[in-house]
Amino acid sequence: MESATALKFSPEDPQGARRRKRQDAGSEKWVKSLPSPRKGDDS
Repeated sequence: MESATALKFSPEDPQGARRRKRQDAGSEKWVKSLPSPRKGDDS
């Protein structure tokens, strides 16, 4: 199942700091889990 539209984004996200801490954002494991562009994709 997929969402029909993108999730709302707010720069004033009141839960952003807690979410990043829970996801351990910035750690080496987190960075490696991020998607990377395909090689040769110059779009």
